[in-house]
Amino acid sequence: MKKFKLEKEYARMKISQYLREVQNYSGRSLRNVEVFLNGKQVRTTKKLPSGGILKVVEKKKGTDIEPIDLNIEVAYEDNDILVVNKTPFLLTHPTQKKAEFTLANGIVHYFLEKYGEKLVPRFYNRLDMNTSGLIIITKNSFSQAFLQNISSIEKKYTAIVEGIVQEEGKIIIEKPIYKNGEQLQRTVDPRGQYAKTAVKVIKKKKKKNVTLVECELFTGRTHQIRVHLKSIGHPIVGDELYGSGTDKEKGIKRQFLHAYRIKFTQPSKNEEIEVEIPIFKDMEDFLEAEK
Repeated sequence: MKKFKLEKEYARMKISQYLREVQNYSGRSLRNVEVFLNGKQVRTTKKLPSGGILKVVEKKKGTDIEPIDLNIEVAYEDNDILVVNKTPFLLTHPTQKKAEFTLANGIVHYFLEKYGEKLVPRFYNRLDMNTSGLIIITKNSFSQAFLQNISSIEKKYTAIVEGIVQEEGKIIIEKPIYKNGEQLQRTVDPRGQYAKTAVKVIKKKKKKNVTLVECELFTGRTHQIRVHLKSIGHPIVGDELYGSGTDKEKGIKRQFLHAYRIKFTQPSKNEEIEVEIPIFKDMEDFLEAEK
């Protein structure tokens, strides 16, 4: 539920217009709300008076996703947003092949425990199954629309890549990414969609012949970081699709990619929120191991 104190300048404006243009609701999110003007339920086509209180109540949307206790690690939470640290080897959302033991199952359980209802998990971003790190879940359609249409989102990752990256400073990769038919693997190809990634060296481990880098996404193409790092000759360590694959004897059980930092605007308060978590333990252990 959200309350808005009406100002005189918006008098005679339709409620729907006010909510879209002033309070940043999307047309889609307005289909799922009830509005109350000074305590009385009204239609969104009604025009606003010169003052008063407008209350917007979102109709709760259930889900048939089964709740499963996955001991979710919460990195940040408020009334609109939940940010969690996804572990590797975990799908974000159910698929036709796998309907249980996904992050979505864990979020439904978390909401059930917190609110007593099976609420739909609205994912703003997703991560590949073997990528770890921060994922944003919005708690209502208003927040979902706000992040998608209004807020700028800054997403940064750490990755361990094959070889020693010699370039100093920030490396900007602007190469189109293309999906050929039903193939899972993407390629850099002029026929693809525009994609931009910034890469910066954090640490070089010459004995292991690997480099820890930071990657910042400016676009959100599938496999973007993995494809772009391969394109400069430094695929991610453990990447089965774009690199040399796993090596359990060396502690490489997955692609070493971790979403460690995210920055966004809080939908209701319009404040900048920054969430940062450490590198995932398996990546840290690999870097610190002598062999």
